[in-house]
Amino acid sequence: MGESVSDYAGFDFLALWNGRGRVTEVEREIVRRALLRADHRRILEVGTGFGRLLGTLTALGQEVVATDFDRAVLGEIPEKLAPREPLRVAANLYHLPFVDGAFTSASMVRVYHHLTDPVSALTELGRVLRAGARLVLSYNPRPSVGTFVQDVRRALEPARAGTRFRSATFARGSVTLPPAPFPVEVPDRRTFARIVRAAGFDPRAEVVAGMEEYRIARRAPAALFVHLGFAIGRAPGFPVRFAVLERTGTDAGPLPGPDAILACPRCRAALPFPAGDSEIRCDRCGPVGARSGPVIDLRFVPEGVPRWKGAAG
Repeated sequence: MGESVSDYAGFDFLALWNGRGRVTEVEREIVRRALLRADHRRILEVGTGFGRLLGTLTALGQEVVATDFDRAVLGEIPEKLAPREPLRVAANLYHLPFVDGAFTSASMVRVYHHLTDPVSALTELGRVLRAGARLVLSYNPRPSVGTFVQDVRRALEPARAGTRFRSATFARGSVTLPPAPFPVEVPDRRTFARIVRAAGFDPRAEVVAGMEEYRIARRAPAALFVHLGFAIGRAPGFPVRFAVLERTGTDAGPLPGPDAILACPRCRAALPFPAGDSEIRCDRCGPVGARSGPVIDLRFVPEGVPRWKGAAG
């Protein structure tokens, strides 16, 4: 399956994350430690959502750019959420509106499982990263406790006419779970490593996580989960893995200035930086977006690309 868009517009993320503060604590610290020794001049966050991890990134980075396909949720991120105000850009990961080599490091948490064409998405992400840039991303591997629980639930569901149960835990390669509300990709570790290498990244480390999601373990301190995650980073069975990757290649010159990072999401030509509310035009493609308030909207979805629309939470 090629490119597709998981559109979370209208989804109640605050309700989804209610009562899961321990998970956020763990993920914040994993991201912080994974990027601690990276180049912090300009950090890109892919899939910012309502800003759950944004404070950690802005505490690290000299500049931070927060991206999400959901324009509205970017606009609702409270000001002063973090030590410094990030630039907010609504974008499609498959067509990032930034010039080549604009960022020195990146974070992408809870996004990979929605990538129906992960090689293309990660290749595009690699395009806007400088050589040697560090990327920390999370993915749901298999086999794991998570896929086993999913198998049990699906096996206990009433059989649907014309459908056949297929185990996500014991299949080979990458498995797509049914939409709930979106398709979920769960690769085995070997497939994941092949994908990131094909996209131009070298795997450097892994950190296991996800047990803090389960009620039986939620009373344990976040520091314990983080310590174990780094100490046994290649242990099997955990429902979430954080991969620490490095962009391959050689530097293409100096880092562009903060007002020179935007590019047309269609043709990649450099775009002028909008100082205030205004339409954004590309000399080749015409109008390609607009700035309204704190959000620069440069989303581009080619005609015919499937868009999964989730129900409000």
